Amino acid sequence: MQTPLLSPKRISFHRFNLTFSIFFSSSSSYPLSKLQFILQNSGLLLHQFQHLHDLRILHCNFITSGLIHDTFAASRFIQFLLRSSTADLHYASAIFNSLRHPDVFTWNNVIAAHIELGSLDSAVTLYFSMRSSGSMPNLYTFALLVKACRKYRDADSVKQGMKVHGQVMKNGAMDFLVVKNSFLSMYCDMRMLNDARLLFDESCDLDLISWNAIVSGYGKSGDVKTARYLFDEMPERNLVSWSAMIDGYVRSGDCVEALRLFNRLQCEGIRPDVITLVTILKACGCSGAIRQGWWIHLYIERNKLGGNGNNIILCTALVDMYCRCGCIDAAFDVFNRVLNKDIVLWNAMIGGLAMHGHGHQALELFGRMMEAGMVPSESTYIGVMCACTHAGMVDEGIEIFESMKAHGVEPQKEHYGCLADLMGRAGRICKAEEVLLNMPMEPQAEQWGALMSACRMHNEFDIGVRVGKHLIELEPHDAGRYVMLANLYANAGRWKEAMAVRREMEERGMKKEAGCSLIEWNGIVEEFVAGDWSHQQSKRIHEMIGEMERRLEMVGYVKDISQMLIDMDGEEEKGVAISYHSEKIAIAFAILNIGEAITIRIVKNLRVCKDCHNYTKLVSKVYQREIIVRDRNRFHHFKEGFCSCKDYW
Repeated sequence: MQTPLLSPKRISFHRFNLTFSIFFSSSSSYPLSKLQFILQNSGLLLHQFQHLHDLRILHCNFITSGLIHDTFAASRFIQFLLRSSTADLHYASAIFNSLRHPDVFTWNNVIAAHIELGSLDSAVTLYFSMRSSGSMPNLYTFALLVKACRKYRDADSVKQGMKVHGQVMKNGAMDFLVVKNSFLSMYCDMRMLNDARLLFDESCDLDLISWNAIVSGYGKSGDVKTARYLFDEMPERNLVSWSAMIDGYVRSGDCVEALRLFNRLQCEGIRPDVITLVTILKACGCSGAIRQGWWIHLYIERNKLGGNGNNIILCTALVDMYCRCGCIDAAFDVFNRVLNKDIVLWNAMIGGLAMHGHGHQALELFGRMMEAGMVPSESTYIGVMCACTHAGMVDEGIEIFESMKAHGVEPQKEHYGCLADLMGRAGRICKAEEVLLNMPMEPQAEQWGALMSACRMHNEFDIGVRVGKHLIELEPHDAGRYVMLANLYANAGRWKEAMAVRREMEERGMKKEAGCSLIEWNGIVEEFVAGDWSHQQSKRIHEMIGEMERRLEMVGYVKDISQMLIDMDGEEEKGVAISYHSEKIAIAFAILNIGEAITIRIVKNLRVCKDCHNYTKLVSKVYQREIIVRDRNRFHHFKEGFCSCKDYW
């Protein structure tokens, strides 16, 4: 029985060389059987070479045998050289350039090698050299170039992609649906949706891949209205279609609609995969839909998808969801199950502790991470510094910032912003401004905005006005910037200046973002907007708010309208408006509908105001309810008349 000559586990290099000595005789022509044996087994031969020296010996055998002059054989050797662990493009190109008539297979291999090395221009230049030499490209050639344009997504890729599109049309390859879909995906990835839509609308032979690409393209660009229209028009849908639409809603911040669509997906009998589950867990965290999050966690465990620590991506999504829904203990439970934690998981848990104001626990976890040998990333330091900020741990936060360079992390503008926010919240306004003015890069609106919030919190008028005006210059179309400056003037009794800022805002057609609060009830996320009475229980809620205010006034509640800046004539009118802030409506709804033993969980899109904060503390005491509110900045856990933030937010 003949021993297999090319077994990668058994053959030694000397034995392999002996094999070639037998096959490479001095004869100038080779039987087809010999060529087939050598070339068809090139994949196995590849395992024998781990060093360039070995490849050069193989090249010598090809030269001395004359096989290098055979285009087919030389082409396969170039492929062999490019795909080895010691791939050398320069070496392969030298051999390629010596070929008189390389075939399309060889051209494609060399083009693919240039793309792998990140040289799109070289790949396109090679394509035109290929055409000049008389070689005809095939579908794989165009697929390589389109894939490369999608991969890099820069301005040059757009230009080259258009050039490739023109070549495809000249060669008649656009008649092939696979090529058309590649360009459709390319234009969508590059956010060239007008070109994508033109190609989509002009095509009459679309398939499911085409529809999924265009829906995903609009969803990722933020145009969920168009994405949903196309989604509803699809002749058929699969899991990819549903996932693309759900992802579009999550990206645009409409997590409530994402959850509704996920419920429809389940009614259709479609089983979500890991990608869909990760996306919908983001929606649960965004909207505070903890019951849906629990159900998804249970689904993951029942179907053994990795929620017990085997799938780190799912576990990270679960940790993030639980943290955002106010269930920090559940987040820790998932976190501790994962044995091989990566930096993303550590960051998610540290960030969760930061949101809840658990500064000491965040620092302790950061220490554990360092002891485990993990290298902190830029995001790690942002999470730790935010934790110090929300807990008022100024000295610890400064120490963390100063230790960054020692761990190989260069502070970015976000870190300087965290440092300024840390100092500003603690009342060190001048020091905070100094940090921003002296940082090595130009501070952006986000960093100045943190300082502006601190100025408003501590009534630092002069610096606040200066920063507020600069913010309006940086972001003239952000209504929130005008509101912050106007409020600063109003708090200082400068009503003329406050109204002037307000008029400027209105003249530019901008409106203050309406307060919105979300609360989950019976597996459905209810949405309440300040002053909006469109809910089906509006009458009962309105009556409940009145009853709650009367009970709270009996224990000393007085409305704080100092931060009210709206076009109203009197204090009474302002008091009525503040009674119907979105979280107050949500709390009234919760007391009417949610059992006393169940924690009330609310997610608000804006920072909670001083009056609502005091109001919620009293509600937790008078009605004996535990209330968790997540505002734009952090969590507030209200219980028995106290808040976890200790009035530091």
